[in-house]
Amino acid sequence: MNRKAIALAVLGAVFVAGCAPQQTAKAPDSGATAGTATADVTKPKNDYNITVNYELGMHCTGFDFTYCCVLPPYNSVQSQVIKTADGPRAYPELLESDEKDHSVLVDGKKRFKLAYGHIDNTYSEGSKLAYWNVPYDVDGDGKWEKNENVANAYFTHLYVYKDLKGTNPKGTSKDSEKLFVGIQIPVPQDNGPAGAAVPSPMKGGHLHYTGEKGTIVFTKSPVLDNVPIVLTNPGIWDALGLPLTPFTDTVAAKNPLTLVESDVQPYQMAQVTLVDADTGKPVLDSHSGKPVSFVGTSPIDIPNCANCHANKTANGDKYTLYKQEKAFWKGLGASDWIANLKATSISIMEIHDDKNGTDFLKNYRPNSRDISNRLGRDPVLCQKCHADNVIGVLQSKTHKEDGKEEVIPALTQAIHTVHQIKAPLPDSQGRTAACQGCHPAHRQDGSMEGYPITPDGKNAYADADNRDAAGGCYVGRDVHSNPGKDRDGVGTKEYLNAIGQWLQDNVSQIGNGQGGKGLWCTNCHNQLSRELYQRDNLQNAFLQTGTTLRNKSLEEIAAGIGVTMDQLKAMMDPKVVLNEKGEDTPGKSEILHTWAKDRLVPDIAVIALKGDGPLVHKDEDGDINVVPLSANPAVDIASLKLPEGATGAAAVPYDAATHGRDYWLSPGSPHCADCHAAPFVEGQGGVAFPINQPGKYSLMRYTKGHAGIACQGCHESIHGLYPVTPEVDKTTYAQAAMYNPDGSHGPLKCASCHETNSDGVPLIAKHQPDEEEVADRHEWNGKPIEHDFEAAVQWMHAYAPDLGGKIPEE
Repeated sequence: MNRKAIALAVLGAVFVAGCAPQQTAKAPDSGATAGTATADVTKPKNDYNITVNYELGMHCTGFDFTYCCVLPPYNSVQSQVIKTADGPRAYPELLESDEKDHSVLVDGKKRFKLAYGHIDNTYSEGSKLAYWNVPYDVDGDGKWEKNENVANAYFTHLYVYKDLKGTNPKGTSKDSEKLFVGIQIPVPQDNGPAGAAVPSPMKGGHLHYTGEKGTIVFTKSPVLDNVPIVLTNPGIWDALGLPLTPFTDTVAAKNPLTLVESDVQPYQMAQVTLVDADTGKPVLDSHSGKPVSFVGTSPIDIPNCANCHANKTANGDKYTLYKQEKAFWKGLGASDWIANLKATSISIMEIHDDKNGTDFLKNYRPNSRDISNRLGRDPVLCQKCHADNVIGVLQSKTHKEDGKEEVIPALTQAIHTVHQIKAPLPDSQGRTAACQGCHPAHRQDGSMEGYPITPDGKNAYADADNRDAAGGCYVGRDVHSNPGKDRDGVGTKEYLNAIGQWLQDNVSQIGNGQGGKGLWCTNCHNQLSRELYQRDNLQNAFLQTGTTLRNKSLEEIAAGIGVTMDQLKAMMDPKVVLNEKGEDTPGKSEILHTWAKDRLVPDIAVIALKGDGPLVHKDEDGDINVVPLSANPAVDIASLKLPEGATGAAAVPYDAATHGRDYWLSPGSPHCADCHAAPFVEGQGGVAFPINQPGKYSLMRYTKGHAGIACQGCHESIHGLYPVTPEVDKTTYAQAAMYNPDGSHGPLKCASCHETNSDGVPLIAKHQPDEEEVADRHEWNGKPIEHDFEAAVQWMHAYAPDLGGKIPEE
């Protein structure tokens, strides 16, 4: 059925007032012509707009799983389809699926499908990926049987009972009723982990509508079965968890052993095309006569572990096995890059064995000529021991420490802590370069000039500024680090709160005439974000009503979280604090505070108590389950009705529910609301609890704004927000221009979906005599928005339905 008339602009730009857009790069031909302007009226350039994005700004993964893996391949295509306005008083429509077939999109009596794929990237396994072809004893019986491979081993902690909508017909948590991904639900080759239930192949697939509930799987936490994991919000068309690699078909046509680092293509182009549901033929746009087809960004890149672990930087003189591994692969004709990646895996496991008492290399055979299983065991998958919220592993294994049984720390805590201490890589400003030094930083043009880390693992900008690097998954890429943003599609002011203003004045200096270089990673990823989150109890997130520190002065914020002004400044711009060994210093470094054991962990929920502990019930398998009472941890506890047997209630931190703590969930990740003033903020959570929570700001990737459109639909994904720099990310740079009638590269403007006047404001904002009852809706701060684009943009953000990710009603 068709959904929602869209009330005003699909999205005005959110950041800085700018000039005419630069035309420094040409968008791919999307089958769309320039917008029509008649008598100062601008009309949409397309019959339909299809947004195309991925939920993260960059997915970091390897492509060879024969040794070990930190993160599996997992890229989703997410879309919404908007039928644009066809008259001055007409409203655009957000299109949904047939109620009985969620692969069919309905526009009145017309029935379509959304064909998707990646340009020049149609497969993965084989010459690009070693995943399904790598054996792994999934059931632990000592034999490699059908479907027993790494691809089927990785997501066995996720399960459903019937479908991907969270249906549990028997209302049970009994293990024998669960259908586990990779076991009862094997993952087909070149498909995402839900591929058996909802097809998500690399080639020849159609997007699937997530409906009123979204796409939901379950996992188990240490204290609760059936923890829902919302993989995709309601009201989104998606292809879930594709095993995408950063190698095109063209590149992979050569011997995979000869791949070189410049072959990495981090900004893969996803393409979504509207086709007839019956014939499969492309639907043609009435403006151009060309197919309705749009390109979006699927970011996927490879970390830089080899720059330290394939040489003496990480290994020193003590660890030497990497040398033999490198020599073995070089002897087979491998490129230096491939040989270094192989050697890196051995280095990491040798050091881990020595430091942590594991035996990963117990059966390793460095002198063997076997290339299929040189480890003599199943590959090492980090999340089989370490909890990791990012893929829904909420339980860690334990280990002995000083004779005591201790829970193994969360994966992100373990990795970041040791690397930040040992290799902080400060630049001349004192900011760590370990972020971009370790995380992906490859460029679309394949150039390795200006790379942020040297081949032997040093900061290439140690005597300069990290932000001088040529660009990567964040640096020099998106609007927050794009010095040219004011010239290229940004249409409004920044709307900063006190923290954002301080960062603009003292760090970024973009947008204030100072010619700055933008923000650094640690200006967003820090402990301050958690402190603000803990103290939110929002009624309406967009209007920022309720309780919050975010709209206060810096002095009030410092007092509210219990720190001095100097400490607050250190939290806003964390710096490395070197000790005599050249290491970052725990207890002094605000960067390390982000990963410290003793830092604040925000509350997850209110649970029932019995005496001095939680009220628990046991399920059919004898598993202990606590009793949650409220997903809003800041709720008035006195207002809650206690269940039978409870003697009280209390809010508990994420530590109590997941060994992954709050990492990569809403409380542990940055928010637009950390720096931007309302209404240019996320909505609150709710649908995706416990990833996000009612009364708290959601993550951008789970937030819907104007008329139920995902924030990413108009702004693109975080780390790649419009406008990006064309030199670094050509795919995203071209994308916005496919929608905006003026060809600009900033966020989608009102004219993308509405007919607008000469001021860029939709014609439907003009007051009509028969609209007295809604006239106030087209005013901002008591003034009409009809000829005020700035006010119109504020209006449409402020009046977005704050529904926690649900689909808005009519």
